[in-house]
Amino acid sequence: MSRAALPSRGVPSLRRLAAADFPPEAFARRVRSVSLVIPAWNEAAGIATTAAAGVRLRDRGVIDAVVVVDGGSTDDTAALAGKTGATVVEAAGLRPDLGPVLGKGDSLWRSLHAIETDIVVFLDADLRGDLDAFVRGLAGPLVTFADHGADDGVAFVKGAFHRVAPDGADPTDPYDAGRVTELVARPLLNLWRPDLAAFYQPLGGQVAGTTELLRSIPFLTGYAVEIAMLVDVVDRVGLDRVAEVELGRVRNRPRPTRDLAPMAQEVLYGFARRVLPPAALPPWAPYVHPGFDHAPTTVAERPPQIP
Repeated sequence: MSRAALPSRGVPSLRRLAAADFPPEAFARRVRSVSLVIPAWNEAAGIATTAAAGVRLRDRGVIDAVVVVDGGSTDDTAALAGKTGATVVEAAGLRPDLGPVLGKGDSLWRSLHAIETDIVVFLDADLRGDLDAFVRGLAGPLVTFADHGADDGVAFVKGAFHRVAPDGADPTDPYDAGRVTELVARPLLNLWRPDLAAFYQPLGGQVAGTTELLRSIPFLTGYAVEIAMLVDVVDRVGLDRVAEVELGRVRNRPRPTRDLAPMAQEVLYGFARRVLPPAALPPWAPYVHPGFDHAPTTVAERPPQIP
């Protein structure tokens, strides 16, 4: 059963579109400028492919800028990205007064200080698939529907996609959004925010929004960023100004449970910050496992950049 055929199970309706709805010619008369932002940390294996796809779109006039935000890589990520023609910025150099970069969410928040366009598309660096269609699908509703007016047009787009399982799992399995999504994020949304339960990839990093909207919300650092961003965006502009776009099948770097477990804790904590009163929220504590050590992480909150 495909995702499009899945029953809604009583969750609120959501505007659903497909990347195929936004071919390159749909951007020919756009009046909004678009930046593609690719957060990267030690992504030497794939950053050139991802950045080059964005550069091709830029050179064809589909988008205006490609920015790779390096979160402090110790490999050749920055050099390889620069060779594609993308603009490379060091996250630590954006708001250096804040100290070290605190993971992905902090890189995304800082990247908004380097953007001058109307729309921002965030795309993960390790994806494999039709990257051209991914970017067009994410930016498309924000460009194509711009004439609806600032107060009622699409302000935020969430990408929906199906992970290609590296172990040859059933490709029709409807639980293909990822282990942290299915085992952590979706149960939390079902119980506390059923209005958001219709999103297929609530943790997906493939999103786009107006720069004004993204600068008006706080960002949590680390891997807490996506689930908090979804809650904050819907609470600010309403579900009717959010669209979900089907991007198709995606292959990305498989991660072992050792990596996913601390990620899951950051997601859970990020969601708790949005649904629990401050008095009920425990202080952040890094993930601990009795069998081995993990590098300590921090979940902090960066404030809105504009009121």
